[in-house]
Amino acid sequence: MNDMIFSPIDKRQLIQEIAEEVASRIIPELQPGTPDDELIQIPEAMKLLGRSRTTINNWRREGFLKEQVINTRVYFKKSDILNAGHQKNGRKK
Repeated sequence: MNDMIFSPIDKRQLIQEIAEEVASRIIPELQPGTPDDELIQIPEAMKLLGRSRTTINNWRREGFLKEQVINTRVYFKKSDILNAGHQKNGRKK
């Protein structure tokens, strides 16, 4: 069975362009992150920031902390936690 592709470019070039696009999206995900990009959970975030679980959860709800949910567990990038601490500690409560 022949596959029909209606494109102004030939099949090999189309395959190459698709492969390059896929690679450009996948390769950054496979690169090892910096130590500050490691994912941490709420208890470690609490220790790093010196804040309570309630404060962390409030910051999550406000959108101040970006969370990543993986299999119902909440994670944060360590770099985001450190940046949040610097931003919030500079403000008066």
